[in-house]
Amino acid sequence: MYTKIKIATAACLCFVLSGCFTPRSFVDPSVPKISYDALQKRQESLKLKVTTEFQRNGKAFPRVNAMLKDSTERILRGTGVIVPAGDDGAGTIEVTVNNIADIGAAAAKGAGVGLTFGLAGTTVMDNYELTVSVNINGKTFTHTAIKHAIYSAIGNTSLPPGIEGLPTNVAFERALEQMLLKAIVDMQKSGELAMMPVRVDSIPYAMNRLPSMFR
Repeated sequence: MYTKIKIATAACLCFVLSGCFTPRSFVDPSVPKISYDALQKRQESLKLKVTTEFQRNGKAFPRVNAMLKDSTERILRGTGVIVPAGDDGAGTIEVTVNNIADIGAAAAKGAGVGLTFGLAGTTVMDNYELTVSVNINGKTFTHTAIKHAIYSAIGNTSLPPGIEGLPTNVAFERALEQMLLKAIVDMQKSGELAMMPVRVDSIPYAMNRLPSMFR
């Protein structure tokens, strides 16, 4: 009996190390893709202090916060519209990502895969909702329910044709990128990001450029 258990354990470890249990993830291909080119470039980027929170089913899940903040700041820098700043920023941007997950169903699927040592595969879907809140000049505007999803193929299962399998963290960052780009595009269309604060240090220079009759 002991020998059988030992052989089974060794077989399981073999499948794990060979990558059969490594999820191959991909971003939901049904969601329209947004390019950085869709953004309206600004003459001067908005410098905002960034705060982030990752949630799972509406409850804080701090373990992912550091990765979420790093990814958020990197994506914002790439837009050229908003750049991360410290306490001296012109305002704040709060980013909350809620992972809406059926943990029970995912665990059941994972157990099924484990019991067959990776020979039977399954695909698990994670839904995400983004909320972005921007505060500038004492005014706050919020965009909610910006949705995306990633799929993770576990075990011996095929990916859809033409789909590239990615590490789960990379797939998440791509979904986050798309949600943030959509939020910024929506804010630009609504005119909310037009509320750019006037730099105090630029006022004397501007006054000196005016004809004397207007000073």
